[in-house]
Amino acid sequence: MWGSQALGHQFMPAYPKLEPSYVDGILITKMELFNSRNDVEYYELSVYDSDWNSVPFATEERIVNIEYLKRKTIEIYIREQDRSKAVYICSKSKIRPSNIQATVVSSRICSKIK
Repeated sequence: MWGSQALGHQFMPAYPKLEPSYVDGILITKMELFNSRNDVEYYELSVYDSDWNSVPFATEERIVNIEYLKRKTIEIYIREQDRSKAVYICSKSKIRPSNIQATVVSSRICSKIK
C-alpha cells in the first residue's frame, strides 16, 4: 500500500458576491488565494458561465505568482452586462515544465458567484 499526499490550494470565499465598483457598469469581488503547494508558484484565473464557457473579466494579473504558504488578495472585475452569465470564478495551478514529475497533478478550485 502506498501513501500519498494530497496537494491543493485555497481560493476563497466559496460564494463571492459581486458589488458595484468605482467605475459605472463594472462589478467587483475580492478573492483570496493561498498557495499550499510547494511544487507550484503560478495560478491562472478564469470566469465561466453555467456551461463552462469563458466569460470576459478583468484583473491585475490573469496568471498570479504566489510563493509557497503565502496569501494574495485578488480583485476580479466583471461587466454588469455579463453578471447574469458569470457563475464561477476559478483558479488553476500552472505546472512549470521543469517541475513535471510522473505524479504531478494540476488543481482547479472554483467559487460559485452568489
